[in-house]
Amino acid sequence: VNSQLSSFYFSTTGQRLCNPCSEDDWSNAEKSKCVPKLVEFLAYEEALGFTLVILSIFGALVLLAVTVVYVIHRHTPLVKANDRELSFLIQMSLGITVLSSMLFIGKPCNWSCMARQITLALGFCLCLSSILGKTISLFFAYRISISKTRLISMHPIFRKLIVLICVVGEICVCAVYLVLEPPRMFKNIEIQNVKIIFECSEGSIEFLCSIFGFDVLLALLCFVTTFMARQLPDNYYEGKCITFGMLVFFIVWISFVPAYLSTKGKFKVAVEIFAILASSYGF
Repeated sequence: VNSQLSSFYFSTTGQRLCNPCSEDDWSNAEKSKCVPKLVEFLAYEEALGFTLVILSIFGALVLLAVTVVYVIHRHTPLVKANDRELSFLIQMSLGITVLSSMLFIGKPCNWSCMARQITLALGFCLCLSSILGKTISLFFAYRISISKTRLISMHPIFRKLIVLICVVGEICVCAVYLVLEPPRMFKNIEIQNVKIIFECSEGSIEFLCSIFGFDVLLALLCFVTTFMARQLPDNYYEGKCITFGMLVFFIVWISFVPAYLSTKGKFKVAVEIFAILASSYGF
């Protein structure tokens, strides 16, 4: 049997015609029977998947420790001045993004394909919109400091409204995405005929770019407002930390695009998880 008929098998010795194997099977070396194809996905049991799980859990534990410190000292002037509600939201959202990376590990199915991207997009949206509420306050403080006037700073309720509007808008787009053209699991046999790669088809690329493009827009707004307020006194050091976090976010995801496009199979998923964890740790 030549290479073009290598996915078929002879049922008996001397048979002139080949019988086709199923889509999930491949002919053996003797071309006498069908054998199951190799199955590939990023599993929890393998070293790479296990390492990524450990990094996700460690990040969640660090966030939990910081949250406990915030809860213990929640009535102190320092925490109150730092807008403790937004701080709690940031920590909760980072917990969502860190743990969402575990949805990318294991054999994909329809529900996990839908949950992974939506959870990640909403987690980043909640985090970045909360940071945006902080950065706008820093920007107003900077404008007040350079104008030497007594202006009314942004009321805390407006910071929460920014978060609410951004998250509700993201939820609406995600809901339309899931209804019209949601992600689905599919078996990729085009890369290698002898191997089945279980992966997720992202459905509508336009919707996917929209939900993550909105997160990028929020990150840009955070970076611009904090960069403009970078000359604030040292007691506003949080602006420098936010600027650093935004730079890490952009560097990671700009590097992610060529790395993601140049890899295939389970390593493509691993690259995405590394980007999620790296940007979350940066924040």
